[in-house]
Amino acid sequence: MNNNILLKVENLKTWFPIKKGLLRKIIGHVKAVDDISFQIPHGSTFGLVGESGSGKTTAARTIARLIHATGGKVYFNGENILPLHQSELRRIRKDISIVFQDPYSSLNPRMTVGSIIAEPLRIHKIAKGSELIDRIATLLQKVGLSAAHINRYPHEFSGGQRQRIGIARALAVEPKLVICDEPVSALDVSIQSQILNLLKDLQEQFRLTYLFIAHDLSVVEFISDIVAVMYLGKIVEIAPAVELYEKPLHPYTKLLLSAIPLPVPERKKSTAFVSEIGQEAPAGCPFSGRCPIADGFCCREIPPLEEKAPGHFAACFKT
Repeated sequence: MNNNILLKVENLKTWFPIKKGLLRKIIGHVKAVDDISFQIPHGSTFGLVGESGSGKTTAARTIARLIHATGGKVYFNGENILPLHQSELRRIRKDISIVFQDPYSSLNPRMTVGSIIAEPLRIHKIAKGSELIDRIATLLQKVGLSAAHINRYPHEFSGGQRQRIGIARALAVEPKLVICDEPVSALDVSIQSQILNLLKDLQEQFRLTYLFIAHDLSVVEFISDIVAVMYLGKIVEIAPAVELYEKPLHPYTKLLLSAIPLPVPERKKSTAFVSEIGQEAPAGCPFSGRCPIADGFCCREIPPLEEKAPGHFAACFKT
């Protein structure tokens, strides 16, 4: 494996059984993540974007071993971490942290800010005593808060401040990979840019690698180096962020881009197809039921993710 690649995902699947009847017989599966592959170089930001229900959060939680994978491989620093037992995962846990979506529910309201940040440090036996207090104070300052906040409780802070606390907790163990699960979607627009700028600054300072999940393509464009678009459990397009926004190939990516508000009200965007996401993928291309250019062949066959241009992959027969 390329030494520059921190995370490599190969044919990852996460299926949830559908059970029915008194005997709870399995009659099918919800294919939340269905055969996806991608890789993230050290120090870069990989954006994973899609509507609610596309499978992006399930993919991230499977990679972090919070959800059991149905199949595939996840290589972290060259090691496949999916077969590891819980006892073996302890050494990996320190290197992968998560910043959660909701800063209100992700922090324990009964714990002080200092205790919240200290918890992973104690679990991994990284620091104790005065060294622990100094480390917490430094982390708070790094995320734009004060060391004086160490004895306060989460309810005493605003949403943006709580998310800064969550970021400090994620960075406490000096991780190599940080999974950002829609970290700004629950915040006011005026605060979102502050948190995004903070994440970029911290990435440069600590040489972090991000897996950044969002449903807003404008947010992903700002922070990501490479972007993958997910639909109904499958990746339908991967490209460098700049190219994806300038030359989108997949009809679903074009649909998502058309939903981004424009700063110039006079300009109009095409919204020719805006039907809602379905619950089940069709037999062929998962997007064929909403696609304006799909034909009978698209409804029967699943398009492979192919390189249409250097570094630009799309799963569409029509591009």
